[in-house]
Amino acid sequence: MKKRQMRELLSVMFKIGCIGFGGETALIPVIEEEVTQEKQLIDEDEFNKDVVVANITPGALPVEIATGIGRKVCGIPGMILAGVMMALPGAFLTVLLVSLIDRSNDVILRQILFASAGVTAYIIFMLIEYARGTYAESRKNHSAKRSLFFMLLVFFLTSGKEIYQIFGVERTPVFDISIVNILLVAFFIIFYTNGQFNRAKMVVILVISVLYGLCVGETNLLSDSRLLLVLRLIMLGLSIYGVRKSINGKIPFSWLSLRTLIRELACWAAFLLVFSIPAIILYPGIFAFLGQGLISAVMSFGGGDAYLAVADGLFVSSGMVGYNDFYSKIVVVANALPGSILCKILAGVGYVLGFRSGSTFAAGYAVALAGFVCSVAASGSTFSCVVYLYERFENLQIFQTIKKYIRPIVAGLLLSVSASMLYQNMNIAETEQWNVGWILILTAALYLLNILCRKHSRIRPFFMVLISAGIALIVCNGITLLF
Repeated sequence: MKKRQMRELLSVMFKIGCIGFGGETALIPVIEEEVTQEKQLIDEDEFNKDVVVANITPGALPVEIATGIGRKVCGIPGMILAGVMMALPGAFLTVLLVSLIDRSNDVILRQILFASAGVTAYIIFMLIEYARGTYAESRKNHSAKRSLFFMLLVFFLTSGKEIYQIFGVERTPVFDISIVNILLVAFFIIFYTNGQFNRAKMVVILVISVLYGLCVGETNLLSDSRLLLVLRLIMLGLSIYGVRKSINGKIPFSWLSLRTLIRELACWAAFLLVFSIPAIILYPGIFAFLGQGLISAVMSFGGGDAYLAVADGLFVSSGMVGYNDFYSKIVVVANALPGSILCKILAGVGYVLGFRSGSTFAAGYAVALAGFVCSVAASGSTFSCVVYLYERFENLQIFQTIKKYIRPIVAGLLLSVSASMLYQNMNIAETEQWNVGWILILTAALYLLNILCRKHSRIRPFFMVLISAGIALIVCNGITLLF
């Protein structure tokens, strides 16, 4: 039984890793469908718990969710292997293409972009379905208005740049707030109100949220650092006030749970050390690279773009990796491939460092392996720590409120991601100098095809992805020949 569950777990994670276009949060509905509906590895409550924890944990979000699922299904071996299989396809392809890019004349990369247009259409369909399902579920629970409020508020505050890009507006949106700051505002509202809204609280929430949004938004209309500090202190104080009111009874403590955490952290450390041995032998600077990699993972809140800024500061600005290697090779390839940007970037940076130091593919692949393992181990170990803390407080009323509202918050983020992915498809048309209408028609047609297949057939999600990618590949190459 356990062997069959392990095989199913690893095959599902590998499949999702192969189709994981669209960034961190875009994979949430794909993972949910595969593990809770198709394979029924865990139930929806357990999955939602992993989503809550992953969203408040730095690191590679899909890898963290995968480790959480693997931990429940097959213990520590499942935890580690599920994280590896989720991250492996994107990281492997990144290293392979970075090593071949000088000789490939970008032909391979171009075909990946064409196929990704179809995968993107499928992911957009899944994201919108997740939001629609969230609203339908909230109606059953008689919380439709509040759920819709959170969903639309998050979408409005995070999607400004994407909406402006889609419509060609050459202006900086007033509100375009990072995922990290959105989550800060959302958790402030939840902690302060504990789900109990009244007129006075709504006024306080509205004033603080608007002022905070103006401080951290792209336009920086209120750029006073002192005001931002004051707002954060007020939000912290009100959150603590709300949490204290919600605490009833003692917080549970278990030596067994603590020993489990220590054992998990030891296994993550051993995993990192064992697979870094080839790099330790071939690359003198491996410990400096792994240290920077661990720091970058811990600082990685907010998805792909946020991690690129962190990686730039730690690897490019420090002189560890050249600007052209980072942006002209690693970032270009990583953005065109599925999987977590954190895992792909660390593997790509590792390859460049190893190859440059010894001028051999062996050194490049060894350091790339160390970078990949570092990204998975850092994400998984951080997730284990936050899971431990979360489980201590899970039965408190405040966490029941978080469970209730985290799905609408995530749905709002996913709607923003769908707008961003639509713009990515439009970028393919601009790069190939097509009329953007062709790519919009293709995306809309594939979206409708997925709706029809969902309603009238039993085609599995993985095959729908392959069908969408195949149609996009054929159509895009056809457009290229015509124009």
